[in-house]
Amino acid sequence: MTTLFVSALRRSALPALVALSSLALAACSLPINRQPVQQTYRLNAPDIRTAPLPQPTVLQLLPVRAAAGFQTAAMMYSRSPDTLEPYRDSRWLAAPSQLVGEAIALTLSRQPWISAVQQQTMLVSAPWALHCNLNRLEHDVHAGKGTVHLALTCELANQRTSRIAAHWRFDGSQPIAVNDAAHFAQGAQTLLDQALEGIVQHTRAAVDAVETTQGAQASKPAQ
Repeated sequence: MTTLFVSALRRSALPALVALSSLALAACSLPINRQPVQQTYRLNAPDIRTAPLPQPTVLQLLPVRAAAGFQTAAMMYSRSPDTLEPYRDSRWLAAPSQLVGEAIALTLSRQPWISAVQQQTMLVSAPWALHCNLNRLEHDVHAGKGTVHLALTCELANQRTSRIAAHWRFDGSQPIAVNDAAHFAQGAQTLLDQALEGIVQHTRAAVDAVETTQGAQASKPAQ
């Protein structure tokens, strides 16, 4: 009697076990809603080389300031002229102003007419000071067309005379084929290369003009 009861119980439980096993297998095959992988991008210093000047100089590079909306590591895009939104799954390695400042410092330090670029600490009195503002770095996706915009203004001060020796603005745009963060970063790098080329050329021209004037004055015979 007991044996028959146990056998019947096993037979009735078998379908339930099969059903539970099927559910477990089905659960294993269901897609898992994982968090999207965060992609990080950076901006680099291009290899720009220029001719030396008679006397290398020291330059003080002040921190690059960023306009509102560009003060974090968010990669910003705009759907219309009056909107600005961050990418959800992509970001810069650091705030764009910091990346731009690092690229400026490295690019200028490679020039043979600059003996040192001072940033946080002033070891010696620098005759030149450079300050830049990052006004815009965004991915414009109006009407489905992709365009990267970079706007940067810079001032170079002659600290011996306490005057602005040069002031210029870079406002560039770069069309991109695909509206995604990777192409945005590539377009931004292209524009930054162009802006850094201008920074080097403007800075060198101002330094060369002062050195040429000073050299001419020094070579004049005493009256």
